[in-house]
Amino acid sequence: MLTPTQQLQSYYLALFGRAADPAGLTYWQEQLDSSALTPQGVLFFMLQSGEFVTEQNELFDSSNSAWINDIYQRLFAREADDEGISYWGQLAAEGATPQVLLEAIMAAASATDLEALDAYTSVAQFYSQNVSDADYDADQPLVQDGFRSNEQLNTDLQALDARFDTLSLTQAGESIEGRPLFAASVGDGPRKLMIVTQQHGDEPVGTEAAMHFLEWLSGDSDAAAAIREQVSVTVMPRVNPDGFARWEQLVAGNLDPETTLDPRRNAADIDLNRTWDSSQPLDATQAPETAAIRAVLAAFEPDMLLDYHNQNNYLNAAGELETQSVLWPTNGNVAPGIIATAQQAALALAQGLEAFDYGYLSLFPGGDAADIGRNGIGLDGTPVLLVEQRGLEEFELKALEGLELDFDAVASALTLEGILGMLGIARALGNDGFASLDPALALEIPERGERTPFEELYGEEIEWGLAATALDAPAMNEPVTPLALTGVADASMAEYQVA
Repeated sequence: MLTPTQQLQSYYLALFGRAADPAGLTYWQEQLDSSALTPQGVLFFMLQSGEFVTEQNELFDSSNSAWINDIYQRLFAREADDEGISYWGQLAAEGATPQVLLEAIMAAASATDLEALDAYTSVAQFYSQNVSDADYDADQPLVQDGFRSNEQLNTDLQALDARFDTLSLTQAGESIEGRPLFAASVGDGPRKLMIVTQQHGDEPVGTEAAMHFLEWLSGDSDAAAAIREQVSVTVMPRVNPDGFARWEQLVAGNLDPETTLDPRRNAADIDLNRTWDSSQPLDATQAPETAAIRAVLAAFEPDMLLDYHNQNNYLNAAGELETQSVLWPTNGNVAPGIIATAQQAALALAQGLEAFDYGYLSLFPGGDAADIGRNGIGLDGTPVLLVEQRGLEEFELKALEGLELDFDAVASALTLEGILGMLGIARALGNDGFASLDPALALEIPERGERTPFEELYGEEIEWGLAATALDAPAMNEPVTPLALTGVADASMAEYQVA
């Protein structure tokens, strides 16, 4: 389901391969808002534009089916399947117009493709709304291709260190299998924020968000410089590289799921997120990853720590997928002030997400055991917020059951959501240390909804028949009204645009 604005973005993506430029988006949005045009009318006039006429030599070419792959990549960030190429190619050969073809392709999209289109157009809309006409770039990438390998992550961290004088990189330790564990630090402000990602090897989205956040924060924009003056940030991305290496090999079909150690765990078969009860001895030879995090934590002494994970699929009361859940320490022995600060961080995160019209935030229903990361770290005196983003089941099915699913568009939207949450927390921490945020408001974040397995969400196969309704525009709806947090609304995020 797409909103009218997302529908506009889908036309720009399909016809021109780009997000809408700010002026164009404003013009067409005004036509829709005034009821001068319907979305179908907008598409009709876009198809008459000089830009499309130039493109049309290749798009919707009945003599060459390559256009079908182009459209699928532009809308769903994936290659077209053979059945789709055959069906749409035949329809084009029979004289279907570009308008009919485009509307029919979107109307016939599978559930996973609709999810990708929602994500893709949401990212495009964020870019269009947060870039000036002067800075707009038609070639701005909107979707990231997969996840960084361990080797690429290390190379990218070292490249950031070489590129920016504002960033310093140190090796904090190494995994059991000898992979380096890095800590990247940016800023010299008095308040301190630490970010840890991927204690579980099969949960990679937070790592991508942290890398983009690091790059932005190290850059020369006025907004980044202002945060660096107020906040010191240390990021430890992918602290379980051995588990991620196993996950990559499982997805590639190079390892047997029946005999391969769970990629969530480290190479000693330990769940790193259950090694945080400091009253219990830690064997650093069995969990050197936790030992490295603890050493950085002790040296840095952050005012706030963010712990990024992925979770399964959950539907809220309106039947919409929740994309992010948060939770503070819940062990009864954690100091109330530590819990309150983490709750304020949850509000700051929600504040950051207001800039992005995608997904739904909920409250994670976690336990109170002292060995869980957010509880153990909280017991030791550091405020910590758990952040769980969706995608875990898809990643698991890819690795263990060979699920063929192009998750790039959704993962890119989740990555942007993660960046904005990090940014919201860094800004609020730097502005006044969360003092203006009432921690009691965090209790208004809705509880996480019903667990819904992948097959229930996406089990139906697409029907390759052009029903009469397929010529109508895809159904549209306005999103569910998000949580209104009175008193925490913030200014426009335009100056904090993330490349």
